[in-house]
Amino acid sequence: MRHASARMVALALLALGLAVPAAAETFLACRFAGGGQLRVMVEERGLAVELPGQNAWMSSEEMSARRDPLVGGFAGPLPGEAWRGVPAHDRFALSLSRLTGEARLLLSRRPDTDQVEACRAAAAASPAASGDQPPPLPAPCEVPVAAGTIAGSCEVQRLKF
Repeated sequence: MRHASARMVALALLALGLAVPAAAETFLACRFAGGGQLRVMVEERGLAVELPGQNAWMSSEEMSARRDPLVGGFAGPLPGEAWRGVPAHDRFALSLSRLTGEARLLLSRRPDTDQVEACRAAAAASPAASGDQPPPLPAPCEVPVAAGTIAGSCEVQRLKF
């Protein structure tokens, strides 16, 4: 019980910005259903996840939220091999609540070539807009589709100043 309280206090202080100076990095240990684990670095520019056994980090391509929860998107599959039962994916997003330590991995994949071509053909065959209406938006044929979600939790591993 004491460990859980300490974790909540550390995450709450992190959320309030009291525990870490603006330029410092925070390291989190995150565990997910099915045995998957990630070491996450929260920095001013975004999120990064450690590539196991490589002493390297994969930085988020985009940061869609800088408040609580933090959300960062990554252009690659989950790093590591301990991800049992994870659906096929080629990118993921990490959502992290700094107040509760709750984490979610949102997995997605790009549609295959046949699906993209079928979508484009259907969009080309759709009727054009009449003269008094604006043209329709192009079909989102190459937008990644959801592949699954994995829930987990994170705790502060250490702070680096």
